Amino acid sequence: MGDLEKLRQWVQESDNIVFFGGAGVSTESGIPDFRSVDGLYNQQYDYPPETIISHSFYKRNPEEFYRFYKDRMIFADAKPNKAHQVLARLEEQGKLKAVIT
Repeated sequence: MGDLEKLRQWVQESDNIVFFGGAGVSTESGIPDFRSVDGLYNQQYDYPPETIISHSFYKRNPEEFYRFYKDRMIFADAKPNKAHQVLARLEEQGKLKAVIT
């Protein structure tokens, strides 16, 4: 049995699946990851992205927080890709219990 067939069998037989993924899952949908050329870590901001999106930064500097959020965190044209669709199907089937990114 090949690796892909083994994975299919595990998914078919499982009802407690947890998906561990990252920003790369959404790049196919046009959402940049963190470290690519267009990623959050390669942008020109006065603070690192993880600082800007923190609650404490928001409390201290809401204008900059919302500017960053509007410029870099909203992707109105993004559509679910095949990975998202498979995860949604697994959730509908009651198999997928959590997504951890």
